Amino acid sequence: MGRVAPQQRIASAHVVLHGRYGDVSCYAQQRGICRQWVYREAAWVQEVLTHSPEECERLRTHVRQLQQRQAELQRLLTRAVVIDDDKQAEVATVGQARGVTLRDCRALLAVLIPGRVLSIATLGRRTQAAGVRAGQLLAVIDEVARQRVREAAADEIYVKDPVLMVVEPESLCWISGRLSEEISGTAWERELAVLPQLEQLMRDGGSGLAKGVALVNVQRQAQGREGVVDQGDHFHALRGGRVGVRQAERQTRTTLAKAEAADKELAACDRQGHKRTGPAVRASAAWKKAEQAMDHWQEQERLWQQTKEALQLFTPTGELNTRARAEAVLAETLPRLSDSAFAKSKRPLQQPEMLNYLDRVQHKIAALPFAQEIKEVAVHQEGLRRRPEALRGESPQAAVLRGILLMGAVVLAKAGAEGQQAVTAIRDILRRAYRASSLVECINSVLRMHQAGHRQMTQGLLDLKRLYWNCHTFESGRRRGSTPYQRLGVPWPEGLRWWDVLQLTPEQLREKLSTAEKTP
Repeated sequence: MGRVAPQQRIASAHVVLHGRYGDVSCYAQQRGICRQWVYREAAWVQEVLTHSPEECERLRTHVRQLQQRQAELQRLLTRAVVIDDDKQAEVATVGQARGVTLRDCRALLAVLIPGRVLSIATLGRRTQAAGVRAGQLLAVIDEVARQRVREAAADEIYVKDPVLMVVEPESLCWISGRLSEEISGTAWERELAVLPQLEQLMRDGGSGLAKGVALVNVQRQAQGREGVVDQGDHFHALRGGRVGVRQAERQTRTTLAKAEAADKELAACDRQGHKRTGPAVRASAAWKKAEQAMDHWQEQERLWQQTKEALQLFTPTGELNTRARAEAVLAETLPRLSDSAFAKSKRPLQQPEMLNYLDRVQHKIAALPFAQEIKEVAVHQEGLRRRPEALRGESPQAAVLRGILLMGAVVLAKAGAEGQQAVTAIRDILRRAYRASSLVECINSVLRMHQAGHRQMTQGLLDLKRLYWNCHTFESGRRRGSTPYQRLGVPWPEGLRWWDVLQLTPEQLREKLSTAEKTP
């Protein structure tokens, strides 16, 4: 009996003490022994447990130690990360998408798993394959995303060959980033023609992009469709004006310094008893020049401020701006600005497309299905909300505007649900009144930083960066907690991470997007 394994004796005791009717016979038959032997083994276990309390306590202590060890191992397991070859490839791919070099990725991995890191060449092949998959998957997502683009900002950036960039401003979704052999109207026409719902395009003064928009509008006109609103870029135009103001300021400071030097010369003559006729004439002339320079600086700064105000969506008194009002102000201010200092700003500001966004806002507000009086009040309320400086102070005009703001709130409150709907609709229109292509410059600046860390920028690497950007979650600002694809309205499966997307085939991704679109 001593040769019987303890596990078998314990099993016999379990069957005898806790088994159902007939279990002992089945157990004995399975082991090839008689029923009496099973009962003897069970009796032996009971005897050992009854007459060996020290052994029982030792076993209980051992069980508690094992349970504690198991809990500790379970806690460590929840914090453990298996850095196998696939995880290394994921780290390298994320690094490449964020502009980190493969050499730096490998150095960071070596900190975690020294001696077991894949080579740079292997990591490069893995990321290159991920870039190819990203391009195939983007073709599937673009079928959905491009249908939702109403406004876009376009520009080109040079990495070696030019890259045609298109960004949706509200979501900051990177719609297009294609290497091109040329920057021509035809190339931009192909890029914009795949955006069937595009209503407005913000662009800089590039001739190729301008021709591309014109070609798209010719094509739409032939199809009987409404053309794309070609909005000139205010960002680059206004940036040149600041240079002109600073130039006038520098000239003023220089002439003031000369006038002060002339005064010091005159004072020295008085102290030394020399003839002061010449120094006095020079000091007087210097101060006249300084006064003229100061007047010129103030005049140029005032005119430039009026020019900037003419391009705003709302006037300083909170009224919705119009093309006629803006053109009247520009016709007055631009000729009086210095040609040499403001040339880079005056030329683009004289183009008619710079004010197209005002026409679009007026057109969209007029198309809203609300009473005209309610729309006018809602627009004025929003204008005063955006220009709070007009309400400050004790001037009669500020008091009148505060009264208008109060009366407008009463009118909208009495309008009930219609008033609230009108306010919401008008705010959405005004929020989408884009007048600069600076948002595409945000993506361009990110790409420029990445370019500094890469030997060359291939189409696969661009696709990898574009997919990562559109799937990443914003961590700050009003877009915080959402991804560009989500803000654009692309039906995205819940919890689908960027790396998970890269593991799908185009057919699987298309099916997931279709399922997410049908899910309420």
